Amino acid sequence: MNKASHPAGGSGVAVDIPYPATGYAWYVVIILYLAYTLSFVDRQIIAFLIDPIKQDFQITEVQFGLLHGLAFTLFYTIMGIPLGWLADRTNRRNLMTVGVGVWSLMTATCGVANNYLQLFLARIGVGVGEAALGPAAYSTISDSFPQEKRGLPISVYSAGVLCGAGLANIFGGLVVEYAMTTGPRTLPLVGQIQPWQLSFLLVAFPGIFIVLMMLSVKEPVRREKVSVDGKVSLGQTFRHIQRYWFAYLTLILGPTGFALTNYGLMTWVPSLFVRSYEWNRAQVGLPFGSIIFFLGTSGLVCGGYLVQKVMQRGVTAAYSKVMIVTQIITLPALALLVAVHNPYWTLGCIAYVFFFLSFHVGLAPAALHSITPNEMRGQVIALYFFVLNLIALALGSYIIASVTQYYYQNDADVGKSLALVATSASALGVVLLAVGMGSYNRAVHELKLK
Repeated sequence: MNKASHPAGGSGVAVDIPYPATGYAWYVVIILYLAYTLSFVDRQIIAFLIDPIKQDFQITEVQFGLLHGLAFTLFYTIMGIPLGWLADRTNRRNLMTVGVGVWSLMTATCGVANNYLQLFLARIGVGVGEAALGPAAYSTISDSFPQEKRGLPISVYSAGVLCGAGLANIFGGLVVEYAMTTGPRTLPLVGQIQPWQLSFLLVAFPGIFIVLMMLSVKEPVRREKVSVDGKVSLGQTFRHIQRYWFAYLTLILGPTGFALTNYGLMTWVPSLFVRSYEWNRAQVGLPFGSIIFFLGTSGLVCGGYLVQKVMQRGVTAAYSKVMIVTQIITLPALALLVAVHNPYWTLGCIAYVFFFLSFHVGLAPAALHSITPNEMRGQVIALYFFVLNLIALALGSYIIASVTQYYYQNDADVGKSLALVATSASALGVVLLAVGMGSYNRAVHELKLK
């Protein structure tokens, strides 16, 4: 079904409202994709500025770790819940536009921070601003395409995170290198800034154009609702999740296992090449960034296309089945990270893994939307990212580091730790999706969201 029914003028007579034109709907997806890409570049640029920030502000490694991780991740994760609630009740276009403006402004504020506290608070602002994008974007895309055609556009949007990660690796160093070679500069209204501060200003600037493009997006009609006024209470959302708790539990925790593998690779692969093959970060940045950008993005798009074809054949639980098969395919290559001892074979394994690992990134939110009424989608997606970021982003790299330090007791064995943790996390994700498939099918059948 490709229309939404709404009462006309309060008369109680329903009118059919068609979905937006396909060309316009894809135009919206591309704008949201660009916004998502920029968000990841803005959050990651600080990773290239560790030494100059530590030197200028005279801070420790731990203090920088709090700046890079806690200041952003904690508030990005926590603020996603209330902002997801707002996405279900307010104009999503406006919410996302404000979010892009806030995180771009806060990224620029990082570039004019004069002390550690100011930089810490600005990083919090970046996290809060970026938290507004995800729940509202996924909800907007779902209301722009019929359910059977939703997998591909959601996957394309989700590819923004891999595009951003790839660009951060490929071009982040170039931006920083340019800024660091120019020396201190004096800017109007700002005064003298250090080269690392200029890096923040350079990556914040494109936010102006994203905000202007966002203003050309129209708020779509909300579809697949369970209430007349399009609003439900938090209690209703909680009871809905409780009713289908096992389906939600497995659809959230399964992909979280895959995400832990994903973030683990992005965090520790550079160190693996530095420690095991004596490559410098510039040597590994280009090939690894290219793998993330090209193969990660290709995998995401292929995942959306594949699930769309599978759904057209009437296959039940298509999202789960595609995720299960593609993640099983990654397991041999993940395990081989222990056995291969050549940098190019290692890159080959990583490239293979990233292509298939990326399938789940867009399919998991789409699967959650298929069992969630429109009025609850922002909150459910916010809950999904809350759990995913808390486990995969905040704890994933720590778990790998702990295995290296306490089990292998040798920094050079980070590849073994990565293989062990990644294989275990992905295998657990596959098992969770498999055991939850019955509950997921039951929820889809009972709800029949159209």
